[in-house]
Amino acid sequence: MIQWGNDELRSYQVGSIRAELRSLSVSDDREGMLEGTPHLHRRFRLIGIDKQLAATPHLYVHDLEALRADEKARVQEWLPRMRVRARLTSQWTPEGVAEFGETVLSVMWFQAAALDPFAHLATIVRPLDWTALARFEPFDD
Repeated sequence: MIQWGNDELRSYQVGSIRAELRSLSVSDDREGMLEGTPHLHRRFRLIGIDKQLAATPHLYVHDLEALRADEKARVQEWLPRMRVRARLTSQWTPEGVAEFGETVLSVMWFQAAALDPFAHLATIVRPLDWTALARFEPFDD
């Protein structure tokens, strides 16, 4: 379910938590590729995802296990071209945190260009456990 908040941000239900969409970017996942094969593209995509996961502890990659399983299975089939990344925040804070701040979750997935990324985000995040995936970030003074 997508709702508009009073401040005009889109609000999403993530498990039992309401979260606000702070940013959503769509980019061409094959940008910069001069030549290659679907298999090579799959390998490079997984290498890039692993680097992003190491650098961003609050990143959730939708269907990551399926992407890993497909790396060698479908070597002649191109993956969806568009990479979408969303950043969600919530005022929910973990138990025992006394600082002022918010919890943050970034979500990344791949889709065809014709799909609506806002609607797809709603279906991806609805079953997720915000309390297990999001990271607390204190406000800067």
